[in-house]
Amino acid sequence: MDLAEIIMEEHSKVQAEMVADLILQRPELLDELMEIIFADKEPLSRRAAWPLRFIYEKDEQLLNSYLPIFIKKLPDIKSVAVQRNLLYILAYSNIPQSYHGELLQCFFEILTDTSTSVASLIYSMDGFYNISKNEPDLLNELVLIIHQIIPVASAGVKSKSMKILRKIERSRSNSYNFLNN
Repeated sequence: MDLAEIIMEEHSKVQAEMVADLILQRPELLDELMEIIFADKEPLSRRAAWPLRFIYEKDEQLLNSYLPIFIKKLPDIKSVAVQRNLLYILAYSNIPQSYHGELLQCFFEILTDTSTSVASLIYSMDGFYNISKNEPDLLNELVLIIHQIIPVASAGVKSKSMKILRKIERSRSNSYNFLNN
């Protein structure tokens, strides 16, 4: 049975975790999984993206070489499910600085698109914050974006927005206290 058949056998968390475990045991299948994800074939591509999250949670290093590919392909992803899973990985990965600008642009576009899903908004917000947390000008931009989002946001997005705003405020307070001591 090939990887696509295994993915399509069943649509469940158990199946996604099983596919992730298969990839972890046989990393040579990762290229095939990526081909399936980026083939834009529904529902196969969407289902193939779900195991990425479990792979990342169990061995994030395995996906490091794919991060530039995720960043390059992210603007062209049509599937909300594929986008969500890529954003999850990109939001919490250690992204090489040479990709920060391109990824911040992707996060910005997702955050300012009124049709973006809740999960994609939340991961984009986290990713934007994680890249910019040591750059006051970028944090100011994130604050402005968040203030644009909040009035029309769902409860979950509002909650995440407030958490990010508190983190930014704490970091500013810590910087101010450090400079004045």
